[in-house]
Amino acid sequence: MEPYTPKYPLHTLSNALEVLNVISQSTSSDGMTLSAISAKLNLNKSTIHRILDTLLAYNFVEKTPGVIKTYRLSWGAYKIGNSVPKYHTLNSSSYATIIEELSNKLNRSCILSIMNEYASVTIYKVDPLSQLPSQALIGSRNPLYATASGKLFMLNFTNEEIKNYFQHTDIKKYTSNTILNYIDFLDELSKIKANNFAMDNNEYEENASCIAMPIRDYTNKIVAAISVNYSTDEVNEAMIEEIKVHLRKACDQISNYLGYNIF
Repeated sequence: MEPYTPKYPLHTLSNALEVLNVISQSTSSDGMTLSAISAKLNLNKSTIHRILDTLLAYNFVEKTPGVIKTYRLSWGAYKIGNSVPKYHTLNSSSYATIIEELSNKLNRSCILSIMNEYASVTIYKVDPLSQLPSQALIGSRNPLYATASGKLFMLNFTNEEIKNYFQHTDIKKYTSNTILNYIDFLDELSKIKANNFAMDNNEYEENASCIAMPIRDYTNKIVAAISVNYSTDEVNEAMIEEIKVHLRKACDQISNYLGYNIF
């Protein structure tokens, strides 16, 4: 492969990046004047002008028409930034290592799920050697309304979409705790949204509970969830709090990789 040769003179990289960063923070759709950029960065106008000329040549910024010239980000910058998500996907993250570490710390079964065709689908799980393995199988499809991960995925829905889901889904009573009513489910979701975690309290299987937290991407959409299993008869407040601390850290690691909270 031939070495890359810049088309235009290179200026100090840090200065060029600072110029882009300052312009991106402008609250005006017209961008910023050369003088404003110069004052903000405490660099002389000639230096800023040379940097802007290079950024203009690469279409990273554009100069507005009119008597007062201003500079704003252009489509070249968008093209560069828009390529980032394809390199930061759930599959390219180190979720396997993160979930293994979580399972080791808590000594509990940990499951990674995604939503597919209105079901919560198990795509990865880790069972501690000291415990009986979870009954969840890779590829198993579980109902959204009766599982902790599934409830989290339904936070992506509007109220109308949730209503349609309940009207057009075969809602089964898996246990005495399964939520069957649309209004009751909306109340459950409001609590989940406020707490940023969901729980399955024997709603899908008897004496099988779990707590799940969301994994979000750069659009703030919930794209996956990690759940930690435990039996109902062993649950206590201290145990739940310990799980929440480590589970939140694991979900944050993957979410940050996917660009959550970057803006």
